[in-house]
This record gives sequence, C-alpha cells and structure tokens, in this order.
Amino acid sequence: GGAAGTLVAATAFRPAPATGPFTEYERELSRTFKLSPERTSLLHVLIAGYQRDIDRIKSTHMAHTLSAMEPELARTGRWYREQIRDKVLPPGKQAEFEGPSLVSTWTPPR
Repeated sequence: GGAAGTLVAATAFRPAPATGPFTEYERELSRTFKLSPERTSLLHVLIAGYQRDIDRIKSTHMAHTLSAMEPELARTGRWYREQIRDKVLPPGKQAEFEGPSLVSTWTPPR
C-alpha cells in the first residue's frame, strides 16, 4: 500500500535535475544499480524527503538552542547597548538614544 503510493507519486513527479548534498550519491546509486526511470524517480523522492527531514531536525534543534541562549543574548545585548549609550554617544544624546524617536533599520546577522 504505502510503497505503491510512493511509487505512484514518484512516477507522477518528474524531478528537475538534482542538486544538493546528496546529488552525487543519488547519481551513483542510479548508475551503479542501473535503475529504471521509475526507480530513479522514487529514489529522488526519497532522497528529497530525507533532506527535508534533516533540515527539519536541524531547524528544531537550532530553535531549541536559540531558545536556551535567549536570556544570555538579552543580557549581552543590554550590556552593549548601555556601553554605546554611556561611552560612545556624545554628552546629552543619551535620552535621544533611549527615546522612541530613534528607529533603527539594522538587524542582527543570522
């Protein structure tokens, strides 16, 4: 049932030329085992699913890691903001820096 459904989906899906971390692996399997176009399509669907699952797992763990780091990142951000306000800005500009009129377009790098 499930394998037949996957095979039907694979034959209906005509993959674009493969690119990604498993591209060469996919080509090598297809070449070594002389896979038919249907089996090559199924392999492509499975490899693409595997890559999506790896990306999802990495994303989930990264989100958890970032969440755990959030308090320290917030403390560090406050410390640097205070240093900029108190040590970098010219005298009398601290209120402007803290006020709502300062709108920054800067975003931290990812």
